[in-house]
Amino acid sequence: MLALRILSGVVVLMSCCLAACASTAVGGNEGGGNAVGGNEGGGDAGGSSSTEVVPDVAVELTELYRPELAVPFHATDLAFNASVPGELWVTLRQPPSGLACSNDDDRGCDSLPGVVAILSDATSSAPSANVKQDWNAWHFMRRPTAIAWGSGELFATCGEARTDNLEDDPTPYAGPVLWSSDPGIFGVKPVGMQNGTHLDMLHSTPYCMGIAFETGNAYWTFNGDAGSLDRYDFHAPHEIGGENHADGEVFRYVAGQLARLPEVPSHLVYDANSGLLYVADTGNARVLSVDPQTATRGANPIATYETLQDSGEMVGATVADLSPPDLLQQPSGLALAGDTLYVADTATSYIYVLDTSGKLKKKLNTQLPPGTLGGVVVGPDDKLYFADLKTGAVRRVESQ
Repeated sequence: MLALRILSGVVVLMSCCLAACASTAVGGNEGGGNAVGGNEGGGDAGGSSSTEVVPDVAVELTELYRPELAVPFHATDLAFNASVPGELWVTLRQPPSGLACSNDDDRGCDSLPGVVAILSDATSSAPSANVKQDWNAWHFMRRPTAIAWGSGELFATCGEARTDNLEDDPTPYAGPVLWSSDPGIFGVKPVGMQNGTHLDMLHSTPYCMGIAFETGNAYWTFNGDAGSLDRYDFHAPHEIGGENHADGEVFRYVAGQLARLPEVPSHLVYDANSGLLYVADTGNARVLSVDPQTATRGANPIATYETLQDSGEMVGATVADLSPPDLLQQPSGLALAGDTLYVADTATSYIYVLDTSGKLKKKLNTQLPPGTLGGVVVGPDDKLYFADLKTGAVRRVESQ
């Protein structure tokens, strides 16, 4: 069992909600209150005919939340709670400290645990927010990059770390974690031998850069170490804070075909209707669709570090590059609504609107600084919400 590491002075479990914040200009008008001015000329579509002009739209943004914690936190991803209408969960992490977290030097350990901000009535003009942290977030929510909502109250996260133990441990022991959003479970002080409040964790995906829900308790992850997609099935969750992973499964797809870009999440989205997985392959500056249904089991095992029900490689998944030519630089956030794919590019701070064949339909110009855009999600109001990698803020796109 992992030792519980209780950290003091890392965060104050309170937060600031910008309830009074109106729609703000993010462009040249620093006074705020106006829609963002834009690039009215538009541009040629990558992947479209040379005579077709793709709209370049300056969008109006509303800032809904910005953390006010004891140390700076950056927002990486966000997801709406499927069991509580209008409730938005946001993963937050500290920037790299550059310090070690090892047996001999633990100065960097306090910067590793992530937290979540929970926004109530996020679709309103005045949401409220609360910040919560698991009691062993040092292991179970280390430097989170991504969150994906599953069935009902359950969700999963993963983080950007080689190991979720001390960093001089040679075993790359990291991977996705299953949680309950029940306020009587998540972040509550453990009792007895409970190790945090997680419901399950499997450990074969170092440097996990993205996660997507498929079905049941099955999730896809972006393995930044192997350059692969790893499909996990937790099956039945164990008891709160438990450690029995014996019914878990992990299978590896498209190994070596993806590339991690450090500190920039590579988000995923799964389309239950088509069975396709869409991938922000950030390090290769492209967006892919992957059809895992064409894959078959390969002959080679994959490294696992716990007793599992099954594991292995899968070969022959169909991969298609959907990237419009000469457009994407650092694709990070992905969201799917029907046959529309939204791609948030961290380098340009544009959200590109594609169809699922990769045709560019529109460019949404946030006019935010480069390096801002992280995860993006379509809300129940059909508006886009995105995480700010620089400030930890959450913003809503008011119109397209």
